[in-house]
Amino acid sequence: MRNAALIFPLLGAVWHQSVLGLFPRMPSIEHLSLEDHQFRRLVDRSDPLSGNGTFEQLINHNDTSVGTFQQSYWYNATFWKGPGSPIILVTPGENAASTYGLFLTDGTLPGMYAKAVGGAVVLIEHRYWGQSSPYQNLTVANLQYLTIDQAIADFVNFAKNVKLPFDTSGATNAPQAPWVWVGGSYAGALAAWIEKLAPGVFWAYHASSAPVQAIYDFWTYFYPIQMGMPRNCSHDYAAIVEHVDDIFLHGSTQEKQELKQMFAVQDLNHDDDAAGAITAPITLWQSITPRTGYSQFYQMCDAIEGAVPGRSRNYSDAGVGLQQALPNFANWYTSKYLPDHCADYGYSDWSGSMNVQCFNSHNTSFQVYHDLSPNHPLGRQWIWMTCNEPFFWSPTGAPPGQPSLFTRLATAENMERQCQEWFPTDQGKHMASVQGRTEVQVNDHTGGWTNTATTRILYSNGEFDPWRSASVSSIFRPGGPLSSSDSAPVIVINGSRHCNDLFDWNVVGISNPAIEAAQQAEISQISDWVADFYSAKSSSSRRE
Repeated sequence: MRNAALIFPLLGAVWHQSVLGLFPRMPSIEHLSLEDHQFRRLVDRSDPLSGNGTFEQLINHNDTSVGTFQQSYWYNATFWKGPGSPIILVTPGENAASTYGLFLTDGTLPGMYAKAVGGAVVLIEHRYWGQSSPYQNLTVANLQYLTIDQAIADFVNFAKNVKLPFDTSGATNAPQAPWVWVGGSYAGALAAWIEKLAPGVFWAYHASSAPVQAIYDFWTYFYPIQMGMPRNCSHDYAAIVEHVDDIFLHGSTQEKQELKQMFAVQDLNHDDDAAGAITAPITLWQSITPRTGYSQFYQMCDAIEGAVPGRSRNYSDAGVGLQQALPNFANWYTSKYLPDHCADYGYSDWSGSMNVQCFNSHNTSFQVYHDLSPNHPLGRQWIWMTCNEPFFWSPTGAPPGQPSLFTRLATAENMERQCQEWFPTDQGKHMASVQGRTEVQVNDHTGGWTNTATTRILYSNGEFDPWRSASVSSIFRPGGPLSSSDSAPVIVINGSRHCNDLFDWNVVGISNPAIEAAQQAEISQISDWVADFYSAKSSSSRRE
């Protein structure tokens, strides 16, 4: 199948999770649904080359008495050349897999890999998401088994023991055949962590836009945005943030109220919530792709600068200055950004076009805190992982003396408070972070961005991806960005953002030489590594 028509269910929690003020947005990739007839073909059990299934997994790989759950997977063996041929395993990570069917086709990089090496693509759902949740009631007690170690154990067990419908002989299981892990965003980080914690099962890995380093105070999230956005908009937005912070930190009660009214957030009683709400639109950057067109982010910038689309005019890099930028931004914010922002989440206590309570991080009576379902619109599971592991990735303002694109009233300590409000002690069960586990321990465990003793792992990152700041290509990494090597090639894609190399629509029909060159290099590298597997296997057989 080639270039299936796309459906984009742009769910709120994926692209604009700047709610409850200060929580980190999920580092997600775009939804990749197929049209109905295409998806039906891929799950048609009469076609031995495509379909879906479930695999029985232990809820707790350290204690079999806890029970099991069914982990869902889908497969497409159109390009598969028979028993012992490669398997390309991909997961959408912190998302229900049913909306990522396009990963099974060569309209995405996993399918391109399968086509190049004569392999099959298997799409597997992460535990606790979609149809693969051990529990439908996500209490703190039931969430104890949602950890990276348990997730890694799932994928390793699957690769070794699944009886794939198109090859039940076992000849295609790992490590008898080369399994290649392909992941973007959190799933990309899993590539690096699996290579470190469970080596020898997967033959090769591709980690696209992988935030491998857990970070407590993640102010650097905004640095690539600052480098990539228009200079005039960057200067003026930073001036707006500086003004907002000055008012909420040093202004009078009247000045604070006037600023809240200017942005229609007067119903937020806490200054940190109001500041977070006003400066939140900067996170729209993460949703931009080469095919986005005139995105909401650039609409915001044009509004701030007073620019009219399609009308030629020279604009100074210095911007228009706070006096013009502030009211321009407020007009755009109240007319284009805020309406239905909270109501779209679907909770009755956030209803109303100009409701702002989704930015209120101090009221735990809201329905969102008590919604324990796996289809939680903000992603309760992901919030648990950031709090429990903990990854943290707390979006904060820049240190003093540097321009900031986000309020400095947002602090990592504030996020810790929210974690405890989201996940209070339940039946004697706690978050690991409450018991003293820190992001330092997470990085010691996974290797973070300092793990260089790797084998056959390919890293790719977008130059202007906010999550680059938690990747091996971060300029904030001690010693600088990881240098490319034979065992760990590193590709930084000029002008690119989050996971842009995973999709062929970022190059087909549009000119994007940087992404196209990256994809060609990636396919060549994975093909070479797969060939190495068979060469090594042949040499081993001759020695025997």
